[in-house]
Amino acid sequence: MSRSSTLILLGVLTILTPFSGLPVAVRSLLAVIFGAFVFSIGLTLRTREARRAQVPPAETSAPEPSPPQEISPI
Repeated sequence: MSRSSTLILLGVLTILTPFSGLPVAVRSLLAVIFGAFVFSIGLTLRTREARRAQVPPAETSAPEPSPPQEISPI
């Protein structure tokens, strides 16, 4: 499962937690755990995008040939 899919799933679980019928202490614990996971996944996605933006694209073309230094007598 990708990070973005996991983030969506955790968001849905966070929304549904208050309606789960669990005791208040368990709901509070789940809310903190889900929130910590959402935070960490969001942070990793943000840093990955920042690193991707800083890396210059790799050069795939051949280097330009240098001009001739001398003219041939032909």
